[in-house]
Amino acid sequence: MHPWVVADRVAWGEQDIDVIDDLAAPFSTLRELRRPVTQDTAQLVHGELTGNVLFAPDYVPAVIDFSPYWRPPVFAEAIVVADGLLWFDLPSDLVTAAGRSHPEWPQMLVRALIFRLVAHSEHAGPAGRAHSGEPDRYARAIEVVRQLARS
Repeated sequence: MHPWVVADRVAWGEQDIDVIDDLAAPFSTLRELRRPVTQDTAQLVHGELTGNVLFAPDYVPAVIDFSPYWRPPVFAEAIVVADGLLWFDLPSDLVTAAGRSHPEWPQMLVRALIFRLVAHSEHAGPAGRAHSGEPDRYARAIEVVRQLARS
């Protein structure tokens, strides 16, 4: 099965898997943080916006490489924010500001982080290893989620 399909299903609690050893600790923490949410607003969303929007002067942005998922729109937003936390040093205060717009924002961010973690684990394969620093990036992102849950 495609790694992103597995990652989506695991993020939403529709499938269980084991992840590579290097990511087992953050994965366990994220699963502990995950709580039930409603999906009443589910619709077709792009699940891979980061890196798939082209910008050029005098043109409207172009969305490419559409990765369709049937999830709440705020989940697609949370994936972009998770990517920012993991790879682009997104300041945690911007995450908190984004979270004020939706009551289930912390849970969407938890699911987005699970989505990314599982996708990387699936790409690594059963005997694979995480990229250098990857467990630490997830630990930092998890701390932001914990701060968000406390606020």
